[in-house]
Amino acid sequence: MANFLITNNLEQFKDYFITEIDGKNANTLRGFYEEIADALAFPEEFGFTLDSFDEMLNNLSWLEEKKIVVFVVNSENFIEKERNPNKIGTLLDLLDATCEDWKWDEDEPRNLIFAFSVSERIRQLLDKQGIEFSE
Repeated sequence: MANFLITNNLEQFKDYFITEIDGKNANTLRGFYEEIADALAFPEEFGFTLDSFDEMLNNLSWLEEKKIVVFVVNSENFIEKERNPNKIGTLLDLLDATCEDWKWDEDEPRNLIFAFSVSERIRQLLDKQGIEFSE
């Protein structure tokens, strides 16, 4: 299964913890950090930087769930107002690598998937980065 999914239907993930992020509120990188920090209950020490985000996302030890879907609704707005467009690609690459790392955790296999509501913009962003996704 791909680490990214473009869909409006999450029925196949009935046994997953599903959390939702609104792309309208995550239209900048800072907005995305705030949304995901809330959705995944990041600890107070989260520093709202890419390095801090990477550290938090690779940990998530405070969550009991080991199968997680982060569903971005209104994905056409996802980080659309970020001033530096290169940061979007960097973020998507980091998300993809983190999802992959989760699959190969020898101590505790886990699954992390990022699902996006159907939008042409998300398809284009993932294609541009060369990131596989399912529909």
